[in-house]
Amino acid sequence: MSYAKSLSMRVDAVAARSQRHPARISLRAEQRYLIAAAYEKAAADLSLPGHTRAAFARKADWFRLLARVGEIANEANQKAHEPSPNPFWFWGLQAHGDEGWQGDFYRTTH
Repeated sequence: MSYAKSLSMRVDAVAARSQRHPARISLRAEQRYLIAAAYEKAAADLSLPGHTRAAFARKADWFRLLARVGEIANEANQKAHEPSPNPFWFWGLQAHGDEGWQGDFYRTTH
């Protein structure tokens, strides 16, 4: 069997597995912090070899980083859904788009 054919068979097997499990599990930041804590605990276990503890420490760092990124993305998503402030507050104007005025702005005193 040639190398290209065996590589093709491996790629087909990976594609078949990914079709069986198309969705990935998304974790919340709190869950990633819990996973990081578990890896950190494993990294502190002196009964494990040094290279294994180092790998667990790297995994803990990785999950902490993912948790921080998730928190930042969540904050940005919440901020994007907040109503934007009125940019014309200093002129005493208020935005109105549904009352039919050409300029879409009315004085707040009417």
